[in-house]
Amino acid sequence: MPEFKTKEEYEKWKAQRLEDIKSRSNNTSVSAKKDEYRLQTDSMDGVSSSSSRRVIGKIIIVLLIFFVGILFYSLLPKDRKSDNTLASKSQAEPDAVKKPAETAEISNSKELVSLKSLAAPKSWPDIIQQSRASVVVVKTQASSGSGFIISPEGIIITNRHVIQDSAEVEVIFNSNESKKASVIKSGTIPLDIAILKVAGNNLKYLPLADSNDCSEGEEVVAIGAPLFLSETITKGIISNCNRQLKDELQDIKYIQTDAAISPGNSGGPLINKKGEVMGMLTWKIVRKGFDGLNFAITSNVINNFKNGRLDKVEESAKKISEEDKKAFSGYTERLNLLWMNEYTSYYNRIAGMVAKGSLSVEMGTQLLSKATNPPSGFSSVPDWLASLAEREIKGELTEDQVYSLIKSSFEL
Repeated sequence: MPEFKTKEEYEKWKAQRLEDIKSRSNNTSVSAKKDEYRLQTDSMDGVSSSSSRRVIGKIIIVLLIFFVGILFYSLLPKDRKSDNTLASKSQAEPDAVKKPAETAEISNSKELVSLKSLAAPKSWPDIIQQSRASVVVVKTQASSGSGFIISPEGIIITNRHVIQDSAEVEVIFNSNESKKASVIKSGTIPLDIAILKVAGNNLKYLPLADSNDCSEGEEVVAIGAPLFLSETITKGIISNCNRQLKDELQDIKYIQTDAAISPGNSGGPLINKKGEVMGMLTWKIVRKGFDGLNFAITSNVINNFKNGRLDKVEESAKKISEEDKKAFSGYTERLNLLWMNEYTSYYNRIAGMVAKGSLSVEMGTQLLSKATNPPSGFSSVPDWLASLAEREIKGELTEDQVYSLIKSSFEL
């Protein structure tokens, strides 16, 4: 502080000082405000610039990740894509949404298995188990054979030669139940078919197959009752689907099989792998050194006979004259069928005697063996029958004489 000589100088200096301070104070406030504003402005610009740079950086990073992901996904195999998509969907869906889909998937899987099981071929034990209740024993006073039910109302198919012209026919089921049967329709030779009817409803039956669907080599089973042994089952293959005997009527077709059959099998079913009847066991060729030549009337012939579509054929067969018979080169086969009928009756008589104990099994076997041997001078039964046919054609023998010679071979 300067020295003042007078009081007036001090008061003047003091007033000037106050003015200077006030002026400096005002300037400083304005400058400070300006500086503060400048600092605030600079600070805000810096913050804004820094924040913008950070946001832009994040966007660039996200875009880079996105494009890299697309590139990687495009390089994945298709099956991996579908797996990843399914996985992501299953993770995204709640349990409440997934459960119906899982249930549907399980249901579809069960339906698929069911369809596969229906399409798959049945096993023979299953087929036999389902079929045996539909196969019956057909019995008359003179003979016996087999038959099979084709409708729940009790319609039964068998061979005509099994029932012949019997007034009474008995049907024995696999349950050992016995019922009387009425003959609805009986064919004329060579149409060896008969239709029976028994009382009953909801009987187990066998469907008739379409024999046009037959295939050579196809497996089949034969069910019948040889020697009264019901439900005897043999297995083989189809050797020929459309066998026609030489010069026989064109409407009658046979299935040839190597499934073993014996007297008593006549009238029984030949069953395919679908459990359907392909044919009815009818006859076999009996010749020394030959085996497996067995024949069944086709299911389509049976169906046509049942529905009356072979009535005209029967009428034609009834009207065949003696001249037509002589010209008919298949006549030997007819004699063979007659021989088989006689052998069946003879076999049934032997079996009945064995069953009653009046004849030993050994003696019965010997008699049956003797009956299958041809007369002296012939190599086989068919050769003998052919000779008889030729003698009849030449007029050396009448039809009745031929039949008598054949029947005499089975006299006890």
